[in-house]
Amino acid sequence: MNTIPVRVAVADTIAQDIRLLKLEANDGSSLPGWKPGSHIDLHLGQGITRQYSLCGPQGDTSAYQVAVKLEPQSRGGSKYVHESLKVGSELLISPPRNHFEMKADAGHTLLVAGGIGITPIISMARELAEKRQQFELLYFTRSEHHAAFREELEGGPLGESCKLLCGLERDDVEEALEGALDDRYDGSQLYLCGPKPFMDTVRAVAVRCGWPDEAVHFEYFAGAEPVGQGEQTSFDLKLARSGKTVTIPANKTIVDVLREEGVEVETSCEQGVCGTCVARVLDGTPEHHDCFLTSQEQARGDCMAVCISRSKSRLLVLDL
Repeated sequence: MNTIPVRVAVADTIAQDIRLLKLEANDGSSLPGWKPGSHIDLHLGQGITRQYSLCGPQGDTSAYQVAVKLEPQSRGGSKYVHESLKVGSELLISPPRNHFEMKADAGHTLLVAGGIGITPIISMARELAEKRQQFELLYFTRSEHHAAFREELEGGPLGESCKLLCGLERDDVEEALEGALDDRYDGSQLYLCGPKPFMDTVRAVAVRCGWPDEAVHFEYFAGAEPVGQGEQTSFDLKLARSGKTVTIPANKTIVDVLREEGVEVETSCEQGVCGTCVARVLDGTPEHHDCFLTSQEQARGDCMAVCISRSKSRLLVLDL
């Protein structure tokens, strides 16, 4: 994958445990344009690559902005950002990718964010406000001190459509969601992002309120826990392009084995969140453990995230 050398121009704490980085190209050139919902990879050294949503001004290609929450159980990414990166630090990033793009023709848009899930959502809110399109934003946080972009969300054009909901218990969260989701406008679209338990709650409420699957769009941020894999068994994997067959043992992923065999597979989060490693299934039945594919895509069984998913059938054939 192509990478872009950048330097940290700004590193500010914008809420409790949330650090905002402003990244500029080392050579001073403009960065690629992007749309709300886009993310970039940060290559943080020691083989650590993490994805973060772009959350700065969309039209500003002189720099990218990402906001990173320090995770208590950090596997190295957020801890590195908070403790090792400072103004002047240099690193590599990927060009923007977007698996969470807004539909252009929505009559009304409901945006729901939990915690650090506000990062892709705020970019969407800015674009909708700029285009004077109808939207409502619900932002759930542990407290006001944990709310990123609070001043912007409580004032100006975003403040008119934003509700900041702090410190609610689970039942209160569901009540607030039901109040927002119960009366759906024709053509309304729902976009949500946040920790997995929160996302699961929002999606469950959306189902109860009659929202069709095609109107519900979501993105799990990379800090979410991957879906539990339960008891794993070994299976055989055939690579259709070369005809090679390998065995995937219970204690290794498809990506682990393919790398051992010298087969390169592009990955990023390796948690089943980003979709970078999704491959086409030609034969066999995948056992999905990702958070990226929709329920319809998982049910079709014609693609899978090879970084985390496995096989229900003894033989799985992939277009690799």
